[in-house]
Amino acid sequence: MQTQVQYKVIIQGKLELASEKTMKQVIDQITPRLDTHYKRELIFKQPELIFKLEDYTLDLGRYIGNVTEKYWKNTINFIEYCAGFASAGSVDAWMTDSGKILQHYHIEPKGEKSCVMLYQSGKKTSEQKGAEKEAIQILTEAIEKFERHSQAYTQRGYMNYTLKNYDDALYDFKKAISFDNLNSSAHYGVARTYMIKKNYSEAINSLEETTKSSIALQPIYWAARRTKAYCHLELKQYEQAINEFKLVSTRNFEKSDSNFKHLPMMWFSYGKAFFATGKLDEALHAFDKSESFEDNHGFDNRSELFMQRGLARKAAGKADFIIDLKRASELGNEDAVRLLSELQLS
Repeated sequence: MQTQVQYKVIIQGKLELASEKTMKQVIDQITPRLDTHYKRELIFKQPELIFKLEDYTLDLGRYIGNVTEKYWKNTINFIEYCAGFASAGSVDAWMTDSGKILQHYHIEPKGEKSCVMLYQSGKKTSEQKGAEKEAIQILTEAIEKFERHSQAYTQRGYMNYTLKNYDDALYDFKKAISFDNLNSSAHYGVARTYMIKKNYSEAINSLEETTKSSIALQPIYWAARRTKAYCHLELKQYEQAINEFKLVSTRNFEKSDSNFKHLPMMWFSYGKAFFATGKLDEALHAFDKSESFEDNHGFDNRSELFMQRGLARKAAGKADFIIDLKRASELGNEDAVRLLSELQLS
């Protein structure tokens, strides 16, 4: 008998069924399907156990395992079927092979429930530049229809963040987390808001929660790692910053990945951390790497990059440090202008 191919799959998330009545309706309808439609060939051997009666959710937590494609398809179909009854929540599912994503599903409630329609409308509006206030109003209506709407709070949090309503943003992100601790986007929002407030220690804590609630297949996982390194750098915790930057630097990001555009800044900051610890060869390599990107994606610290690389070259005894200082000076770096003037006078 031929062995069926198995794939590594990761599934995480929860769906809010909102009431005892809806929960009973879902269970009554799904129970006969388990035997007739799915023949019990699901990833979750006892699907009844993932229905949480205490808060009326379908709580999958995080599942990691190896399954056949048939079990995968049946499970995705099962989750999508349940999502048709949900008022809020989301589930992400990945099928992988040797670290490559073969299939990815992001499952959210869709249908005619008012809270669902309002959230989808608010999310769409939030993608329009300048429509933040309108999006907040729609998302607030969604929350008023269903209080436990973690995703609506998260989306509203980012709208408040964009409008610089940082206290409101922090409230929204924390509220989102209270309903779904695996909401990595909300944890990341908390971290970014703390960074605005220059509370880097609290930001680091939230970024650690971001990585715990996400997986390495998601761009947000690496954004959290990179941002955590920046926080360590601000706190002059250089070795911790270097460790985080090292993890990010070894990752091969596709140009389509949202992290790719941040690589020039990441390598520049990596160089600063090395320079601060006296690791000059490593610092120069990182600065060179930052400068090597053809498209610097709006990287606005190029004058500082040349300044820092010039200082590192000078510290390493390299005569060509003056070239970098001149380039920094031409780009308006006042420290470079002053240093060049001092060198000419000496």
